[in-house]
Parts: sequence; C-alpha cells; structure tokens
Amino acid sequence: MEDKWQFDIGAKDASNLQVRIRFSLNPDGTLRTQPEIVDQARMYLPGQESYRSAAESARRAVLKAVPFQLPPGDKDKWGQDIILHFDPRQMLGG
Repeated sequence: MEDKWQFDIGAKDASNLQVRIRFSLNPDGTLRTQPEIVDQARMYLPGQESYRSAAESARRAVLKAVPFQLPPGDKDKWGQDIILHFDPRQMLGG
C-alpha cells in the first residue's frame, strides 16, 4: 500500500502524520464501504493542513489498491471493518 500513498515527506512535522482509514471489503476484494478517514475532526483544526493532505492521500491510496488480493479463508470476516494505519515514519526509515 505504501507505493500508492503519495504525500509530502517534507511537510511540517511529517513524522507525526499517522492516518487511519476505515473500510470493508466484499469477498471479491472490492469495496463494500467507501474508505473514510477515522480522525475526521483533526482534518478541520487550524494548522492541520499537512495532516489533511496526508489523510486525503491515504484515502486515495486505498481506492487505488482495489481490488484487494486477500486470502480466501475466513469468510465470516468479510464485511467487517478494516482499519489501515498509514505511518510516514515507516517510509522515512524511523
């Protein structure tokens, strides 16, 4: 998923731009629910422009990854919420 997440690594406080995206999938790997940014409130706080940009980019990364290639087992888990954690520290080597 990291290859699909494009964000400004030079952004102010880039290492603190952790983003969580929630969605669910159908058994064929397509989206059952649209990806949503978990911390919506933070997006609209003053001074959070870098977070807003990183969060919107993370949401787009999920959309670009469809259809997901997931193991066929655990059919009872299809449709449950998935929360992906996007953490720039992993991309920045920290």
